[in-house]
Amino acid sequence: MSKQARSIKDGDRDRHDATAAPVALVTGGARRVGRAIVLELARHGFAVVVHYHESRDEAALTVRDVEASGGRALALRADLRRRAELEGLFGSVAEAWGRLDLLVNNASSFFATPFGTVDEAQWDELLATNLKAPFFAAQLAAPLLQAGGRGQIVNVLDAAIGRPWRSYLPYVAAKAGLEALTRGLARALAPAVRVNAVAPGPVLLPEEMAPAERAKAIDATLLKRAGTPEALARTVAFLATGPDYLTGAVIPVDGGRALA
Repeated sequence: MSKQARSIKDGDRDRHDATAAPVALVTGGARRVGRAIVLELARHGFAVVVHYHESRDEAALTVRDVEASGGRALALRADLRRRAELEGLFGSVAEAWGRLDLLVNNASSFFATPFGTVDEAQWDELLATNLKAPFFAAQLAAPLLQAGGRGQIVNVLDAAIGRPWRSYLPYVAAKAGLEALTRGLARALAPAVRVNAVAPGPVLLPEEMAPAERAKAIDATLLKRAGTPEALARTVAFLATGPDYLTGAVIPVDGGRALA
């Protein structure tokens, strides 16, 4: 197992042999929305690879929670901004499980970048995590996903691609690029791999967001309430386990924000 993508505890690989159960990899799966997706997929019978970068303790907890419920999980570390570490991550998945059926590109960077103040480092960070990483993850995952003939990719976008926030333009641009990538990958990987996306609205709003901004974000939805990580996770699981004649689609999970 590579140094760039290692399990939480020495010997984890030996406890997770290849299995007939479908295998999912969730990037950024240790906490917040990613954790909810991991737990939901485990409930649907997936063995889950919990990718993390810096959230080692949270990843270990997520793995323990999956296993406590009778599921199977493995935590692997990688800096997704670095292609070499991505290669190590997917090499470790192949070594540990022998297969991959679902890639969920969930990991994301998100911070305010008011127009007129954006520097090159901020631009590079937001594009690397939100667009570059999903592209190379898909490219590296493709052989594993194609091997089974029914592989899937689900990308996590943002409802803001339809109504961009003025102070988050590099982030929104990256997510809009990921929408285009979703459709392009659906064409490039057909018919063996289906590629879809979910576009969440106000789900787990940033802790630093002012109360007035939070209220405004929620009021911009038709349902007049914030979404939950579990609602988004159920939608990802729906795509992963339900319709087998759907590819290139983007499902809004935004409480009607796009129509408000």
